[in-house]
Amino acid sequence: MDDDDVTPPDGTSESPSSGPDPASEQRADAPVPPRAAEGQEPAVEVAEQTRTAPVSSLGSEAGESDEAGPIDPDSLRLDQRVAREMFGDLFTGIVSSAPAQFGSHNEMHNYLGRRPLDPIVASLPDVDGLMSVYVRTDSDGDLDRLLSQRHTACLAGARNSGRYSAAQVALSRRHDPARVYEIVLPTDVSPEVLVSKPDKLPVDSGFVLRLPGTGHVDAMRKLAALFRGRSSTLLLIKEEETARGDRPGAEMRHAPPDPIEVFRSHLAREMRDEGPTTLERYQNEEVEAAVKATYGPKECVAIARAIAHERPVGAEALRALLERSQPKRRERAAEVLLPDADRSSGRNRRAGQHERAFRLSYAVFYHRPMHYVFEAADWLLREIDSAALRPDWGSMALQYPVTDLLGDALKRDWEEGREAGVATLGASRIAWIRDGGLRGAIIDVAWHEFDGTRRSLLRWLDRLVVEGDEVMQRAAAETAGLLTHYDFARIHEDLVDKWAASPKQEVRQVAAWTMTLSDMAGDVGPMVRKKLSEWCSGSSNYQRDTAARVYASGLQQTVLAWSMYDLARIARNKYQKRRYAVAEAVNQLYSPDRAAWIVAELADWARDPLLQVHAARALLVLAAQVEHGSSDGQPDVLLRLAEGSVELRHLSALWLVAFLDPTTAVEAGRTLARWIRHADANDEFRDDIIALLESIRVSRNTALQRITFYLSRHSGFGDGLPDWMTTERRKVP
Repeated sequence: MDDDDVTPPDGTSESPSSGPDPASEQRADAPVPPRAAEGQEPAVEVAEQTRTAPVSSLGSEAGESDEAGPIDPDSLRLDQRVAREMFGDLFTGIVSSAPAQFGSHNEMHNYLGRRPLDPIVASLPDVDGLMSVYVRTDSDGDLDRLLSQRHTACLAGARNSGRYSAAQVALSRRHDPARVYEIVLPTDVSPEVLVSKPDKLPVDSGFVLRLPGTGHVDAMRKLAALFRGRSSTLLLIKEEETARGDRPGAEMRHAPPDPIEVFRSHLAREMRDEGPTTLERYQNEEVEAAVKATYGPKECVAIARAIAHERPVGAEALRALLERSQPKRRERAAEVLLPDADRSSGRNRRAGQHERAFRLSYAVFYHRPMHYVFEAADWLLREIDSAALRPDWGSMALQYPVTDLLGDALKRDWEEGREAGVATLGASRIAWIRDGGLRGAIIDVAWHEFDGTRRSLLRWLDRLVVEGDEVMQRAAAETAGLLTHYDFARIHEDLVDKWAASPKQEVRQVAAWTMTLSDMAGDVGPMVRKKLSEWCSGSSNYQRDTAARVYASGLQQTVLAWSMYDLARIARNKYQKRRYAVAEAVNQLYSPDRAAWIVAELADWARDPLLQVHAARALLVLAAQVEHGSSDGQPDVLLRLAEGSVELRHLSALWLVAFLDPTTAVEAGRTLARWIRHADANDEFRDDIIALLESIRVSRNTALQRITFYLSRHSGFGDGLPDWMTTERRKVP
C-alpha cells in the first residue's frame, strides 16, 4: 500500500506505512517512456510518480472494499426527471437556490482552496413584477414597523411559506426596488466579513441574507452599525424554530399569505389579456379546494400558470388539469395507501398493511423491474414487524396477484406498465405510474400519514443502501432526498451522515445523490451547502470523498469559483490521490462558456504537487468532451482553443502534467491522438495542434519525446505521425 492511502476504518486520518509498496514496482512488460532531462527548468514543476497504474485505494486490513479507478463521464449525474417526479411544482433544477450562478467567470480569481472566498452582492431580478402580484399577509404591517426602527432585522418562517418574497417586498417598500439585493455568503464565511468590505454594499439599499442555522442574533448586533452607516437595511431570513415568547426583539415570525388570493393574483397577471368573465370561470369551488390544499405559494402559482398556459375549456378539461396538481396528487396518493378497510381486513388481518407496503415499494421503485418491488416490500414488512415485536409471519408475496396488491387505484397504471417495460428496459414487468409526479406524492403521504412507522421506513431505506445493489441504492437515495424536505436533521442524523462516512464508495455515492436531489427544490439549499462544507473541511476522508461525489452528481455552488474552491480543498487530501471523483466533479461544472476560467484554474492546480494529478485527470475528461451538436466528434476544448477563448499556455501546462504523470500518460496519448486525428481531417485545427506542442516543448524540451512515444504506441500512428506535424513544421521529433 502507498503511504498516502493508508486510512483506518473510520476514515479519520492518514498514517504512513513502513513497508514498501509492491504496486509501485514497474511491471516487466510495461513500456518505459523517455525520462525528462535532468537540470531542465520547466514552467510547471511536475511531481512524477513511480507507479504506472492506479491500484486499490485501501487494503482489506483498513476495512475498505472499494476500488479506485476512472469514473465514466456523467455516470454519477442525477437525472433531473427524478426531481420532477419527487418534488412536482417545487422542482427548480440543478441550480443554486440563490440568484442563479452569479458572475461571468471572467472576473474571478484563482483560489486553489487557500484564499478566503468573497461574499456576493447581486441585484434581484424583477422585483417590480413581484410587487405587482404580492399578496399582503398579517405580518407585513409588523415587519414594516420593525424595519422603520432598525437597520438589521430577522424574518423567521417555515420553508416554502413565501418568506423570501415577503422580505423582498418589505425592503422594496423602504427602498427603490431597483436597489434591493441579495447577499450570498460562502458556507465557511460568517456575515461579519461584510464589516471589512463596506464598499460591496451600495448605500440607501435593501439587502436579503438567508442564514442557515443559528447566529442571526450575533449577526444583527455586529452588522447594525455597518448598515446604519450605509443608510441601508439588512433583513435576515431564517428557519422558524423558536417559540413566539423566545423571539428576540429584532426578529419576527412570517405569516404565510392566503392561498386563494395568491392564486387569483397570479392568474390575473398570467391572463391579463383575458376579461374578468374568463378569470371567473377558473375560480370555482373545485379549483379553490385544490388551492387550499397546497403546501405553499409555489404550488398556488403553479396551478395558476398551468391554467393560463392550457386555457382549459369545459369542466372536464379543467378537472384533468387539476389532477396533475400537487394537491390532487396527494389526494390520489392517500387513496392508494389507505384502501378500504373492509376490502382488505376480511382476507387477512395483515393484508391491508401488506398492500400499503407493496404500493409504497411500487412507488419507490417506479420505472424499475417488479422483482425489486416484491423484495423491497418484503424487507419493509420485516422492519415493521420487528419494530412491533411481532413473530416472523413470512412473506405474503404469493398469496395475492399483483392486481389485488395494487388495487383499483394503480391497476390501470400496472396494465400500461406491461408495454412500457418491454419498450424501455427490456423487462417483462416494471413498476409503472402514468403520472410520474404521483410517485413523490405517495412517499409524502406515507411519511405524514403513518408517523408510527417512520423509524421502520428509515431502517428500510438504510437496508436498501447497505445490502442492495445499485438499483436499490438509487431508489433509496431518491426517497431520502425527498424526505430531507420534511425533516432535514433527522434524515441526515439517521441516514445520510452515516452513508457519507461509509468505507464503501457505493454507499458514499448514495449520500451524494441524496444531497444533490435535496438541493433541487424548496428552500433547503442553504442547509445542503452547510452540510457539504462540513464534509469538505471535516476530519473524515470518507466524507470528503462524498463531498466530491456530490459535485460529481451535479450540485453546483452559487458561484463557480466556490465549487472549485471546495474541490481544491478535497483534492489536497492524500486519500484522494488515486480517486477520480474530483475530476468527474470538474467535468460536471464544465460548459463551453466556462472553459477559459476552468482551464485557467486547472493550470494553477498543475503548479501544486498535491493537485497535479487531479488537474491532469480533469483535463483528460474535458478534452474527451465532444462539442454539443457536432457530427464529426469535434473536441469542445480544442474548439475553444481555436477560437481563442482558452489560453494556449494554460492548456499546454495541463497536457505537460498529463504526460509526465505515469498514471495519466497512457490516456493522455489516446486523447491527444483523437485531437490530432480530428485536425488531420479538419486542417483549420492543425496550426493549433502545432502551437500546443511547441508551447509544451518550450516548457520542457524533452517532453515531446515522451509525447511521441505515447502517441505512436496508443494512437494508431504505427506508420508515424501525419506529415503536417513532422515535415511541414518539424515541431515534433
